[in-house]
Amino acid sequence: MTEQFISRRQRKKSGAPALVVIGGGAVICFAVAFLLFWTLGSRLAGGDGLGLPGLSRSGAKAQVAAPATATAEPVTLPLGVDLKRFRDLAYVPVKGIYVSSWGAGSSAFFPKMVALADRTEINAMVIDVKDSTGYVSYDCSVPMVRQLKLWEGRIPKPAAMMATLNEHNIFPIARIVCFNDPLLAGKKPEWAVMNKNGGIWKDNKGSSYINPYNRQVWKYLVDLAEDAANRGFREIQFDYVRFPSDGKISETFYPGKWGTMEDAIAGFLTYARGRLEKKGVWVSADVFGLTLNVKDDMGIGQRIEKVSRAVDIVCPMIYPSHYYAGAYGIKNPNAAPYDTVVYASKDASRRLDGTGCVAAGLLTLGDNVRGGRGQGPDQGGRGAGLLGVAALGSIVEVHRGCASPR
Repeated sequence: MTEQFISRRQRKKSGAPALVVIGGGAVICFAVAFLLFWTLGSRLAGGDGLGLPGLSRSGAKAQVAAPATATAEPVTLPLGVDLKRFRDLAYVPVKGIYVSSWGAGSSAFFPKMVALADRTEINAMVIDVKDSTGYVSYDCSVPMVRQLKLWEGRIPKPAAMMATLNEHNIFPIARIVCFNDPLLAGKKPEWAVMNKNGGIWKDNKGSSYINPYNRQVWKYLVDLAEDAANRGFREIQFDYVRFPSDGKISETFYPGKWGTMEDAIAGFLTYARGRLEKKGVWVSADVFGLTLNVKDDMGIGQRIEKVSRAVDIVCPMIYPSHYYAGAYGIKNPNAAPYDTVVYASKDASRRLDGTGCVAAGLLTLGDNVRGGRGQGPDQGGRGAGLLGVAALGSIVEVHRGCASPR
């Protein structure tokens, strides 16, 4: 009996080291796999991976070639990878600039913007895929774009452009103007916002809109977004995701209207995210900065709480020049851009609390704002805790101090 007891104890002792070895091996395998996925994900999203020598884009001074000289090399992931989780793991806060479709397709201008990103903290570009003219910036795979001739070759070689951005670790964001679309409204008037007195409604600038209640319009816009995601854009930023705001609004008529404006906008964004998150991209929406300190949808369908629950990122257009005298207790908000953006950004954090949505500042470089050193609007957004700052405006003149050097 004693011999049997001793034998059992010996077996238990001999099994313990084996369990330690197996457990240690499992931990090492997990750590290696995690680091590999983290590095790949960060690189895809425009980050520096693990920041090791040779991987960081800040270490070398690479020559920037014109987009036409590069070729795209799509990255494939192992089967079974959850693209949404992979996307979230790879998140890098962005500090971006807006580049128009013409600028992105220019062999003279685009390399200058890439070089600007290389020497400053800028790590993202918001690029027009479809602007407020209604034109798509390149020949895409959406059949209706070709059938109705809804595109122009502003970006003649989009694959080359994407390869250049990837080479310089610049996070690509596709800007898609949604409902302000005079081109499509003219080609398919049955999809347009109509005038009660007959014909297509036009705003005070002569532009026309497509109908936010029309689900065929929704599908068209998200088809464009999916095409952009397939080309390597990591975020889809919907702009003009609203009802018209200027002109004789009382004369607008929406065929097939089925609910409130805010429900139509939230419904579109929910539909878009449902399709796009399967592609592993983020979905963001530009909203009027004033939506942060009002309780309604401002008559354009942008109720901030509903928008924020339908997207991953909300980009308030915090333009100091748009705020009335006395807003936030500031006599002239445009003369005090830092304070204006700080207060508005704090409003964003308060209104989005608990929604699971990230607030990123969408500011302007061409807003006629002036501030002392370190007192510009972008610094205000950072000071208030915004996770990303995208500069939208006249990118031809980048104000000194808006982007810190590396």
